[in-house]
Amino acid sequence: MAIFALIVAFSAVAIVYKAISVFVRTKLRVTLTAVDDIPLLGTPRKDGLKIKGTAVVCGGSIAGLLTARVCSDHFENVAMIEPEESVMTAEGLDDHGEKIAIAVQKRPRVPQYAVFHGFQFFMTIGLRKMFSNFDVELAKTGSYLISGDAKMHWSGLPFSTGSDQSPLNARTLVNLTRAGLETLLRRLVLSSCPNVKYVLGSVTALNKSETSDAISSVRIRSGVGDESTLPAALVVDCTGPALGGLRWLKALLSASTTGNAEEIKLLESLKITYDPKMAYTGCDFEITPELIHSLEALGFPAGFQTAGFLYVGFANPKMDKRNVIIGRKGRRAIQVAVGGWDVRERMTSIDDIKKFLSQLVLSRPLPEWIPRMLELFDQEHIIPTYVYSRCPASVYVQYHLAKDLPSNFIAIGDSVLQLNPVRGQGCTKACVEAVTLNGLLIKCTATPTGDTKGPENILPRDFSRKFFHLQAKRTGALWDTYKSEDYSWKTTTPAKGDDLQRTSAWQRAYGYALTQLVSQDPEVYGVWWHTYHWIAPPTDLLSPKIILKLAWMQLQRCLVS
Repeated sequence: MAIFALIVAFSAVAIVYKAISVFVRTKLRVTLTAVDDIPLLGTPRKDGLKIKGTAVVCGGSIAGLLTARVCSDHFENVAMIEPEESVMTAEGLDDHGEKIAIAVQKRPRVPQYAVFHGFQFFMTIGLRKMFSNFDVELAKTGSYLISGDAKMHWSGLPFSTGSDQSPLNARTLVNLTRAGLETLLRRLVLSSCPNVKYVLGSVTALNKSETSDAISSVRIRSGVGDESTLPAALVVDCTGPALGGLRWLKALLSASTTGNAEEIKLLESLKITYDPKMAYTGCDFEITPELIHSLEALGFPAGFQTAGFLYVGFANPKMDKRNVIIGRKGRRAIQVAVGGWDVRERMTSIDDIKKFLSQLVLSRPLPEWIPRMLELFDQEHIIPTYVYSRCPASVYVQYHLAKDLPSNFIAIGDSVLQLNPVRGQGCTKACVEAVTLNGLLIKCTATPTGDTKGPENILPRDFSRKFFHLQAKRTGALWDTYKSEDYSWKTTTPAKGDDLQRTSAWQRAYGYALTQLVSQDPEVYGVWWHTYHWIAPPTDLLSPKIILKLAWMQLQRCLVS
């Protein structure tokens, strides 16, 4: 009888624990990810009416295009303010990034424009929901979806991805160059959103409403210097590293009769920065049809014709500071990107690349096909095109800590958070934020309510605050994650008040041990994969099961030593 009672008690505890776990994880998923907001994309507004006025999107790159697509469902009009005239030319709308193999830098304001990009699974499902014809238009570019297995390695050790039949290895990731994605999005937005209009120029200032705490209009300077004013129901800063929004808000506060030095100082303190001194060279090799057969004979990963990532190698911070990433750049090029933390060498020849790879400090050597590939390129006299990039410092504008921001001002993408690009999450980060914006806008009515001060303030007074707080939880957490890794190298210039060794020390130690476990355990790799691709909360990596596995791994090592 006592045994039966114990079994019943244990079962009850297990059921309660399971129920609490499911409840807590659901709350974390809803708060820390935007995956539950994806089904809301494109759904009709409850009142059937669009919000009056114009949503002004400042910037027409990836973040601006995604934001414009979302705003088109909610506002009568959307204006994209873009300073570069070339994006609306025939060339700017052509998918030149997929049709030519050489590295090109046709967007001087976008540092990563000509470099190989990675896009997470969240991006795929988000774009499919935003554009019903996305797969068809993607195929027209000559591109395709690639395996979810990005061939990631840590110090030469492959991540433990499980069998090739694993759902994680299905073809779920968009394979486009940065240039190809931007031009495809631009064509999709212009063809599917008739209320989105391009305005050539740059936003120079914000005008505050006289009857509410909202922005009433923006001032625009055209390419020839003409000034104009555009009324705004919502202002979205998508100017990227230019940080236009922070500059405009500071000017607005300085011009205000109620503004004071303390408020301006508080606004300036929102911006924090550190410099990982990341640099790399992208080496593009044009691949002719005749060369493909020779490449396949080298022992490439299976399916070279439809491959994306071929080898992604990250450094073990206790051993090295160099990374190497190899992948198909469109259908007609392979890019070998080499660099790392405070790596100053610039590649100017195939011999330079060979020397760089020979200096890597790895737990397992590079696959044999990599040096063979370079030898083949050398023998065939394929001269690569080189693009060197010294990445800017990482920047985080902590708008969620601001006080009394205009109620209809928000910022998306690199205008809020600029990260070390080594993990390739920048574009998906912008997509997560655009989906988050949609989730808030769909709750806003199209007419003023009691929560507003006047007819100019269509959006709720707490709209900006709600967005920035949700943004900080969903994408802002990356700041600490990336910083904890970048602080592994003593060459990094830390943020003001930080110490390279002590700041984020526990997170760095946990991340180091977790990476080791991911390279050994397919189950843990699956959890990591879902968090990396933005479809599960990062707190999943702190589950009791994973913590126990980490403890067991460390115990085994102690026993062996």
